[in-house]
Amino acid sequence: MSKKKKKSSQKRNISQVRLSQCMIVKNEEKNIEKALSWAKDVAYEQIIVDTGSTDRTVEIAEKMGAKICHFKWIDDFSAAKNYAMDQAKGDWIAILDADEYIPPEDVKELMILLNKLQASPQISGQHDSINCSWVQLNDEGNVHSVLTQVRFFKNRKDLRYEGRIHEAVKLRSKPYNAENLRIMHTGYALSSFGAADKRERNIKLLKEEHERDPSDPHILFYLADTIKSDGTDESRTEAESLYIKGLKSKKPADPAIKRIAYDFLIPRFAENIERNKEALKLCDEAIAELPNHVDYYYYRALINNKNNNFNEAMVDLVKCESIFLSAVVLPETRILVPSPLLLFYQLSIAAKGLGDEHDEIKYLAVVNAMLMEGKNKPQVLGPYLVVLFKQKMNGLEVFEKLAPVYDINDPRDMLMIARTAKDYGILLFAQMIMDMIGDKFENNK
Repeated sequence: MSKKKKKSSQKRNISQVRLSQCMIVKNEEKNIEKALSWAKDVAYEQIIVDTGSTDRTVEIAEKMGAKICHFKWIDDFSAAKNYAMDQAKGDWIAILDADEYIPPEDVKELMILLNKLQASPQISGQHDSINCSWVQLNDEGNVHSVLTQVRFFKNRKDLRYEGRIHEAVKLRSKPYNAENLRIMHTGYALSSFGAADKRERNIKLLKEEHERDPSDPHILFYLADTIKSDGTDESRTEAESLYIKGLKSKKPADPAIKRIAYDFLIPRFAENIERNKEALKLCDEAIAELPNHVDYYYYRALINNKNNNFNEAMVDLVKCESIFLSAVVLPETRILVPSPLLLFYQLSIAAKGLGDEHDEIKYLAVVNAMLMEGKNKPQVLGPYLVVLFKQKMNGLEVFEKLAPVYDINDPRDMLMIARTAKDYGILLFAQMIMDMIGDKFENNK
């Protein structure tokens, strides 16, 4: 028996179902080993389609036993991914990017599920794909947000990607929902996000697609999303216009893709008292289409708190709290997983507005406990500072909120506050804290 056949036989012993891992890559030498490692012991085959790497990507993948194919880049992500899928001989195909991986504890669950679907014609006949959690990680490896993605497909010729960019598979049946399975995505980490050449390439492709069909809402959303990544006020204003145009399009749009527009417009309008009505309307639309995404309940409550509609705010906040307490897996959110204390802070505001002193104290205690647990984590403190200043508090009032957790006599605590405030753009408060540190040092001379 050849080594290749023996290896394939050994993998079949691990699982009856045959899983083909397919990936398109270019210059991913920093990621490729981790991207292949998660599936090395369970995949029937690992297929790498290289679109023109000039680094050690191909060399590393070959050493790890992956099958290497080459595809000339033609400015079409679907064409490259479909070529990769065409090479697959497994029963199911896993399509992940090089900056994604599945945690070891979830790999076993994945194979159990695939075998379950394979063994049950009744269940298998109802689903041609699997929907799982898509967990975004920041530079420190902490969860930034949780969304869902369909990345596992039956190996069928009629299941292929469409769209030159921001491609998606046109499914023939409803995905099997397995949100307990997680794909960890490091691509939104600051160190790997938004390379200028990729951004310009994507804008070029999207504008070409937009010219072909100016009313396609998906293209409008993706174009806006790419343009705003520039980070300037001008780019955000341009993106806002494109998002609104996409939402007003008469063509139907996938709610999961409309989420891109909601996630930008709702926080933006929520900050402007004159646009709160627009934000509330968008929240209502988003909740109707994406009822499992807790951020929209949170933002609707935040706006109602600002407008003294405390009863309405409390209903939404209690729903958010219930989802967090009862969820078996992390709920879909971009804001409340990294900073859940924001939810309990809004609960304390609603309770105070309703005259419920007991609940106000209870929720503030939870805020302080969470802040204490994450006192050295900017991703916990930073959003909290932003919310406090958006409520028109002055620096001393904000510091009073932090006083139960941070010690004015401990320079490490004070520097933590100052650095986080600076990183989140609250420069005057950061300077105030540094002045306090300086005064303390002078007094101790």
